[in-house]
Amino acid sequence: MNNIIYFSRRRLEAFFPERPARRLPTVNAEVDLQVATVAVSSAPPRTPTDTELHRLRQVRRQLEREAAHFYAPGLTTGEWIVFDVEMGWSTSHGDSDLPDLDDVVLFFGSLRSDRSPDGTPVDLMLCGSTEHLLKKTATAGRMGSGTAWLHDLILKINDADGRGRTDIPEALTAEALAVSRVNRPEQVARWVFNVIEGHHAPQHRARVQGLARVDLHIPESQFVPRLIVATPLYVQDTSKKPMRWLTRLRLHRDLHRRHRRSIWQWRPDQPPRDRNRYYYPPGHPEASE
Repeated sequence: MNNIIYFSRRRLEAFFPERPARRLPTVNAEVDLQVATVAVSSAPPRTPTDTELHRLRQVRRQLEREAAHFYAPGLTTGEWIVFDVEMGWSTSHGDSDLPDLDDVVLFFGSLRSDRSPDGTPVDLMLCGSTEHLLKKTATAGRMGSGTAWLHDLILKINDADGRGRTDIPEALTAEALAVSRVNRPEQVARWVFNVIEGHHAPQHRARVQGLARVDLHIPESQFVPRLIVATPLYVQDTSKKPMRWLTRLRLHRDLHRRHRRSIWQWRPDQPPRDRNRYYYPPGHPEASE
């Protein structure tokens, strides 16, 4: 396995139900004005152990034979997908939560039409808990007004994974999605994707690969491409080698076009309290500084 950015131990354990249920650790929140962190006591190691890496390879071999590419048409909720695409990522939190306690991580990327097999662009957003994030990551601040549905869904899926539940969450059933509401789930997901793209930190962007399970498949409209929302099992760097300078120049060019400013001058449209604020996984050497 290459440099792993995100690893869901809970989701991996669901593939091995013979293992006894893991006792959930006690969670203590530590808040600092410039650090978003969650301290977990009596928890297993953040990085995967050799045994877990072996099991992850087993699962990957199995799923890669069955999983569809994330740009495949007709994807359904609960289907496993494989991805290998350039993505950015940031942490975030719900509107009603403490401003410095990020509990979700959002990965986002797009397959442009010139690289798509059928010439159709596709957007991909991976949603997970910061419990499984292994790297220091800049925050994107709050998810935004009207996004409680997606924030709650991320936490519910993570809780279900912890209990070994592999069925489709009730919130994603056809009946639940059809409930009349002011902000429909597909609208919330599209809005979050569009906003996070402008709020992510440019240093957190790379070509990544991994496996994820589809939550929503939102069809394209007249103005935007279709969007796949999924929960990842793991996300890792595609290459073992550090990005070469040509790759960095290309990323800088793309970011300059997207934000209309140099990567060194980049400033997200965020409240001052969220600028230069990072999420540090427990045990990170900078977490206590």
